[in-house]
Amino acid sequence: MSGGAESSGDSLMVSREASRQRRRRERAAAVERFVGVPLADVVRENALVHLPPAAAARLRVVHPSWASHMSSPIFAVAHAAAPRRVSGVFVPLAGFLPFDGDDDAVPSPSLSFVPASSELVVLSSSRGVACCFSPADDAYAVCNPATASWTAVPPPPCRSWPRPAIVVLFDTSAYNFRGDFTLVCPFESEPGSSGAYCFQVFTSGTGAWCVTDAMAPAEGLVAASGVAAGATAWWRTSIGTAVGYTPVTGRVDLVTCPGDSDQWEIGSAAGMLHCAVIDGGDAVVFRLHDHGIWEVTTRLAVAEILQPSQPPPARAMTSTEIVASQQPAPAHEHDESGAEEEEEGSRAVVAAANAPLRLDDGVRLLGFQGAEVEVVVLAGRRLVAFDARTRRRREVAVPDEVDATWDGAEHAAHINTLALIAPAALAAEPPLAEQAG
Repeated sequence: MSGGAESSGDSLMVSREASRQRRRRERAAAVERFVGVPLADVVRENALVHLPPAAAARLRVVHPSWASHMSSPIFAVAHAAAPRRVSGVFVPLAGFLPFDGDDDAVPSPSLSFVPASSELVVLSSSRGVACCFSPADDAYAVCNPATASWTAVPPPPCRSWPRPAIVVLFDTSAYNFRGDFTLVCPFESEPGSSGAYCFQVFTSGTGAWCVTDAMAPAEGLVAASGVAAGATAWWRTSIGTAVGYTPVTGRVDLVTCPGDSDQWEIGSAAGMLHCAVIDGGDAVVFRLHDHGIWEVTTRLAVAEILQPSQPPPARAMTSTEIVASQQPAPAHEHDESGAEEEEEGSRAVVAAANAPLRLDDGVRLLGFQGAEVEVVVLAGRRLVAFDARTRRRREVAVPDEVDATWDGAEHAAHINTLALIAPAALAAEPPLAEQAG
């Protein structure tokens, strides 16, 4: 009796499962039959937002509806918020160096659309929005290099470096149709004596800088290391710490660099602060959690990151060369020593092309940002971005116009988006004492 009952129960369960699957298939067929969305509309609504701006611009001519869709503020907001990888790096003299060629290119690598009487220095970038500075004019601007839109901003009232340590924070919420942004700039509490830093904040909505009451006990803040991680601006210091400030809450964070290395750099991935450290022959990436706790996310061999591309394939021989190679060489033309030397020379060239660079060849970690961890490394005249998850390598050569002494200290990682730039309603600057009070 018990065996029959179990068999009957099993049959009932199988019958019910079959019935559920049939109903699912019927519902799916009904949706497909009555909705009938054309594939072009599916691509327009779901795929275009993930393309780089340059690639998306080329697709505007596909259909008027695509051009209209990509011209709307809603699309620009969604494009800025979509997860992306780093597009390239701004470097002195050369401007923007894209990792993926034309797809990551910008209209003007030197940002010539921003009026300035000297070369612009990109101080920081977040979600496609960059803050740049003209040393000769002491002028500042916030721009989108991919769309060539920009707005002027006033200089910060307090400054301690020739190169301001400004970090731009961009709001990627679904309602930021103006393209509002925030700038955060630290400064020494007492000029010339490092030991504590205060913070000043500029918002596009108010059009003015405000000196906050926050203070961070730190030394040796590196001005060019600034990066945005979520709603917090971060900088590393020369003594192995990182300083963070969140304008919305006024919170100050101070964390110690994980590990024990002179080579380390901070970056942002998925809106969280990360730190890349050289440990022996490896690059170790940590992620910062609450309460200042670091977690190892990945360990990458530097040799793997810098592994050069395979040498180009050998040229195919012509039919005449094939026939000639099959004929025995005349005795008076046969020279074994010469053939051996040529073969050894070929092996040496191939071996040199495939030899990975060592740490003592001048390898330096650079700041990074993106949806995933992608370590950026400068090795000689190569800029390499290496995806820790996919193991994909992208690289761009540093052009000759960049000084040979450039060591990567001055740079700004950048992600191309179609983010809008809010015009800053510049307000009259109140006295400094009134700002501080």
